[in-house]
Amino acid sequence: MLFYTHLSLGALFFVILYKINPALANWKILPFIFLGSILADIDHANSKINQWSGPIGKIIVFFARHRGFFHSIFFGGIIFYLAYIMGYWIFGLGLFLGHLAHLIGDGLTPMGIHPFYPFSRYNLRGPIRTDSWKEKVFLVVLVLVILGLVIVRS
Repeated sequence: MLFYTHLSLGALFFVILYKINPALANWKILPFIFLGSILADIDHANSKINQWSGPIGKIIVFFARHRGFFHSIFFGGIIFYLAYIMGYWIFGLGLFLGHLAHLIGDGLTPMGIHPFYPFSRYNLRGPIRTDSWKEKVFLVVLVLVILGLVIVRS
């Protein structure tokens, strides 16, 4: 999935969180959901997050393979735990929810992800090729769903 599709999935998770618990879904958590929705791609040299991260991104690309550990649930769990022990659990929750949104998006592609890496080689994958017409249709539908959820009051 591409950058904007990941951000849109993050936005969907924010709207769903708001529908479930409006007190948690405040504007402080939204940037962390967005960051979490793109952070996993720091292991890809051509991703925006990697390019923005400077030398840290280059080091990560050197040591980590794309869609390996950074594309696992455990990476998101570690981020949440670190934020939690530092007293910023709400930001950790945002990063974790964004990370889950990212995993779902990449899990819809033929390459897929190994969500339980390094403990399992199970590969979650789907039919939507990155930057294909299917992804563009998926993005439009995603935005329409988000708008529909925002417009419809609960």
